[in-house]
Amino acid sequence: MKAPFIAATVLAIASNSAFAGGVAFRFGDDSFGVSLAGDLSAESSAQLDWLHHEDDADMVALGLFANGQRGELSGRVGVKAIGIEADDADISGGAVAFGGDLSLPLNEIVRLRGGLYYAPDTTGFGDIDGYKEWSVSAEFTIFQNSAIQLGYGNMEFDADDHGGEFEFEDGVFVRLQLRL
Repeated sequence: MKAPFIAATVLAIASNSAFAGGVAFRFGDDSFGVSLAGDLSAESSAQLDWLHHEDDADMVALGLFANGQRGELSGRVGVKAIGIEADDADISGGAVAFGGDLSLPLNEIVRLRGGLYYAPDTTGFGDIDGYKEWSVSAEFTIFQNSAIQLGYGNMEFDADDHGGEFEFEDGVFVRLQLRL
């Protein structure tokens, strides 16, 4: 996959789609990404992510989610179809991961977030035998239509035939959200 082509495609969809509920930019120590997310209805949402790793790897994920709320706690549960092309690691394939995200507001400005996704080897294809993703973060509202997240996350592909694991991200990240 070519990183500039993917980035241009994601941004074109974001700027021309009635679906666009928001765009986010994620910066990590070894990666950069763009997300496009929106509500399909009051109780469901979808998200398209593209991430580029400095070791010449690209990841694309499409997620479908059921949204919910219990008191102040809100979240979503669903499935992500994830694909990866890593030239330096010689890995190509994907997986279907199950999981969700939770969000707990502390006040009008600060919100705690966490997420967990898992793909067993039975849902992997190509060189991928499984996938694990988790993150924790604090979100700070800038204005009513923007926020910044500071967090720690891990995204890891299992590829036993190609040296074990490929860590796409393992470290601190910053995510800027723009709600359109």
